[in-house]
Amino acid sequence: MNRLLVTGGAGMIGRRVVAQWTQAGGDVAVLDNLSSGLPMPPSANLAIVGDLRDETTLNEVLRDYRPHAILHLAAIHHIPTCENRRSHCLEVNVVGTERLLAAASEHGVPRVVIASSGAVYGWHSGALSEQSSLAPGDNYALSKYCNEQQLGFWSRQGRRVGRVARIFNTVGHDDPNAHLIPDVLAQLGDANVAQIRLGNLAPRRDYLHADDVASGLIALVQDPRSDVNFDILNLCSGVEHSVEQLVQRLAALLGREVEILMDPDRQRRVDRPSQLGDPGHTWATLGWRARLDFDQALRRVLSPDGDT
Repeated sequence: MNRLLVTGGAGMIGRRVVAQWTQAGGDVAVLDNLSSGLPMPPSANLAIVGDLRDETTLNEVLRDYRPHAILHLAAIHHIPTCENRRSHCLEVNVVGTERLLAAASEHGVPRVVIASSGAVYGWHSGALSEQSSLAPGDNYALSKYCNEQQLGFWSRQGRRVGRVARIFNTVGHDDPNAHLIPDVLAQLGDANVAQIRLGNLAPRRDYLHADDVASGLIALVQDPRSDVNFDILNLCSGVEHSVEQLVQRLAALLGREVEILMDPDRQRRVDRPSQLGDPGHTWATLGWRARLDFDQALRRVLSPDGDT
């Protein structure tokens, strides 16, 4: 498999996939509407500005480029947007995915990898394996759960390979969404001593750097098991940290002092206490594991020169 089409390839994760794929000698096309605000990755062999929901564009790209595989990352990720514009989220994330899979069928693309999320799991204590029960708790997680079912149906219709990547909390210096780290860094500013106002401090998450996520996605694309039509694999570190631990560590790496204040206006009414992934299946199957630990990932967020 040399030719790869990456939808959402201009995003934080997608641009790293493009860089790693081309560095390894592969050919990659990107389809992205550039809504994230990030530019097209310069190393893409072919860049198409287009909407995932546009059937004409999808069919033209697949007809002309003839990819050996598709990595589908394009989606509405921002949780408040997914909640405030529920039908728009489902139209892009679910209907757009259906149109992509229909075009893949029409043009004989044999392999599709879809990015899902650790948010599809129900609330459990302990590490979440691919066999843990599912209970999407918001509109974004619901759309990702639907994507998994869509790919399952597609992959079982003929000689096709479908892979789902359940991605846990990804960090990077160029995160275009208003997630925790961009918010914290904006509040820290240049002050040596700063007050940070946050919502819930105790929830623990499994953080991994976008560089590691990109290498994991490539491992799923290159999964050699042609006899397994469909599989789901976690991309996670297997270690979790609380919001408070993350903020304190960021401040320490910057040499700053920080006072963390709990702001009731920022608190989520419902917030799962833990979201820890089990990377065992992915390691045993593909030999992939996160290369950067928590500290290394945060250092790379703060000093991104080493990002791929």
